[in-house]
Amino acid sequence: MPFQAAPSSSHRALRISAERLRGVLLWLMGFAGAFVFVEPGPYEIVGLAGIFLFGVSGLSLRGALIPLALMLIVLDLGYAIAVVQVADEEKAVTWVGISIFLAVTALFYAAVVSSLPQVRLDYLLRGYTAAALVAALAAIAGYFHLLGGLSELFVLYDRARGTFNDPNVLGAFLVLPAALQLQRVLTERPVMRSGICLAVLLVALLLTFSRAAWGQLVLVGLIVVALSLASARSGRLRLRIVSLAVVGAAVVAILLAAPAPPSTRPMTWAISAASGAMSWAPSSAWNGRSALGRCSSTNLSARIRTTAISTPSCQAAGSRALPISR
Repeated sequence: MPFQAAPSSSHRALRISAERLRGVLLWLMGFAGAFVFVEPGPYEIVGLAGIFLFGVSGLSLRGALIPLALMLIVLDLGYAIAVVQVADEEKAVTWVGISIFLAVTALFYAAVVSSLPQVRLDYLLRGYTAAALVAALAAIAGYFHLLGGLSELFVLYDRARGTFNDPNVLGAFLVLPAALQLQRVLTERPVMRSGICLAVLLVALLLTFSRAAWGQLVLVGLIVVALSLASARSGRLRLRIVSLAVVGAAVVAILLAAPAPPSTRPMTWAISAASGAMSWAPSSAWNGRSALGRCSSTNLSARIRTTAISTPSCQAAGSRALPISR
C-alpha cells in the first residue's frame, strides 16, 4: 500500500480561505441585487466577478443541470431573434442583454449550490436579506419624507420603490426575505431580531401598494406556516406556530377592515393631443406641491402640475389634463 502524506495545515488553511472568499462573493451577489437605479448595475459587475473567480477556482456543471441550460438557451435565442426587428432601440437591446446575463447567473447559481448547498445558500440568502432591509428602510424613509430632498429618489407616484426603479419590483423582491424571517419567528428563539426585520420588510412591502406582491406574500406565508407545522417536533412548538399565525391573521384582518381616509391625492392624466401619448402623475398632498409628469408632443416636453383642471404647461404642449381621483 503506497504511503500518502496527510494534507498539511497550510493546505487546509488555504482551502478554507478560498471557500470563504467564494462565500463573500456570494454574499455580495445577493446584496448587490437590490440596487438597480441604473442598468447595468452593481449586480452585473459583482456577478461577472463572481462567475470569473468561481470559474478559475473550479466550478463544474453537473449533468442534472443540462435540461435547465437547454431551456435557458432556447429562451434567450428567442429573445435574440425577436430583438433583431428593433435593433435600433437601445432599451430593447439592453433588456435582451441583461436577460441573457440573468440566464447565465441562474445556471451559475444552480452549479454553485450543487456543491456545499447549505453553506453557500446561507451566504447568498444572508446577502439577499441584508439588501432587502436596506431597500426597505430606504423605501420607508422616502415614503414618509424623512430624508428631505433625497426622499423623492425612493418614491414613485406616491408609492415606495426604495432602491428599485419600480414599486412592483421592490414588492416582489421583499417577499422571499419576509418569508425567511417569518419562518424564524415561528420556529426559533429569541424572536426579537427576526421580528424587527420582518416588521420592517412588511411595512415597506405594504407601502409599495403592489397587489401582486401582497398576494404573493399571503400565499408564501400560508406555505411557510403549513411547512413549519408539518416539520414541528413537539406539540408545544405546534401550539406556538398556530398562536402566532392566528394573531398575525387577526392583525391583517383589522388592517383590512379599518376605514380608509378620504382620498386627497388626485391622479392626473395628461393626454397629448399632438402625439396621443399618455402619462400620469399623482400629486403629493402632504408637502403642498405636485408630482411632475411629462406631456409628450413633437420634440417638446412639458412638466405638469396637478393643481388645476388644466395647466399652462400642458396647454403649451398641446395637451389637456384630466383630474381623476384614486
